[in-house]
Amino acid sequence: MIIIYRLLSFLINFIAIMLAISLLFSIPMLFSSPITMLSGFMMIAVILYSWFSFEFRQRVLQQHKTVRHSLRDWVKVNGIVTLIFSFMIFIGVLPLLQHPQSFADALKGMGFDMPLKSMTSFFYGMLIYAIILAIHILWTFALIKKNEEFFQ
Repeated sequence: MIIIYRLLSFLINFIAIMLAISLLFSIPMLFSSPITMLSGFMMIAVILYSWFSFEFRQRVLQQHKTVRHSLRDWVKVNGIVTLIFSFMIFIGVLPLLQHPQSFADALKGMGFDMPLKSMTSFFYGMLIYAIILAIHILWTFALIKKNEEFFQ
C-alpha cells in the first residue's frame, strides 16, 4: 500500500511544481480581484501541502525520524484547504462534463476555439486529479494519526 501512496505523492508533487511555476508567472494578476486572490491562496495551499506531506513521508515513514509537531500542523492545515480545493474542482468539473458543448460555445464567444475532445479530456484529468488529491489527503491524515509517536 505504501507504494501506491508513493506514486500518488509523486503525481501530486509533479502537479504542484507545475502549479508553482504557473503561480509565479501570474502574480500580478492574482492581486486584480478577491476571487483571483482566493484561487491563488488555494493554489499556494496545494503547493505547501504537497511539500509538507513529502517531508512527512520522507522523514517519518521512510527514515523513522522524530519531527516537530509543527510539521503535522502544516500538513493538516494545508491539507484541509487542499481538500476544499479538490472538492471545488470536483463540483465545478462535473457540470462541465455533463454539458461540454455549452462551455465550448461560451469559449467560442470569447474568441477561443478548442476542440471538444481535448476540452473533455482536460476536464476528466482535472476530475481525476481532484479525486487523487482527496484520497492522498485522507490517507496522509490517517498515517499521521497512526504515526503520532514520531511528532514531538
